[in-house]
Amino acid sequence: MLVSIVYMSRAAVPFDEEALAELLREARLRNEALGVSGLLVAKGGRFMQLLEGPAWSVDDRFAAISHDGRHGDVKSLIREDIERRRFDGWSMAYRSLDDTDVATEEGFSPFLSGTMDFPSEFDATSAAWLLKWFRDRELHDR
Repeated sequence: MLVSIVYMSRAAVPFDEEALAELLREARLRNEALGVSGLLVAKGGRFMQLLEGPAWSVDDRFAAISHDGRHGDVKSLIREDIERRRFDGWSMAYRSLDDTDVATEEGFSPFLSGTMDFPSEFDATSAAWLLKWFRDRELHDR
């Protein structure tokens, strides 16, 4: 059985471009080994992530993220059973990178630039709506 979780969190420590690139590299290796795929969106010190894969793997990754000192305010927004994966690999969208940076860093996505949309079978889901909402909002600290 495959499941999908969408969550939001706030960075508890500063993340510059180098730290985010390192986070992506570590997560890609770990998630690949566990059979987890998805999309991580980082914007203004906030994260929204969709994780998908076998239930035990996704639940394990979400529990680890919830206890990771680099994340605060971790909130699960959606957990649902899915018939098949909606993302072939694990990617990360990061707002401050320009198109040249995105093209050269494996795993980065142009999602936050508004130039990328989801496949039609995923686009109408509540998870896609949440990710687009996150992309289109200016996020400010409380």
